[in-house]
Amino acid sequence: MIIQKKNYRLPVALLIFGVIFCVISAFMSLNSTETWFARSGAVLSFVSVAIQFILSNLKKAEIENLFKTDLGLREKFDVVKEKDTLHDFISVSSTITGLIGTIIWGYGDLLF
Repeated sequence: MIIQKKNYRLPVALLIFGVIFCVISAFMSLNSTETWFARSGAVLSFVSVAIQFILSNLKKAEIENLFKTDLGLREKFDVVKEKDTLHDFISVSSTITGLIGTIIWGYGDLLF
């Protein structure tokens, strides 16, 4: 099932925000006694979870709209089976950033 690309604007923006926030926090931690970098891991993890919720809601809405159409059952299953590479890429990227965010959250204060 292919979702329109404009629906991915918010998840991509959140992913970019989380990464940029983490990088800026790392630079701020270099010249500070505060542990901004470790705290940015919590933000990165939260952003990752939010993105996963958004992606699942997008997929759910598309499936609900699909089953309201007049397509036959076989055609509906064929549409659901279609791979959406952008959706998969954002989902994997979000999962990886969530894992990295968790590691930063737990051990980021030891780096700076």
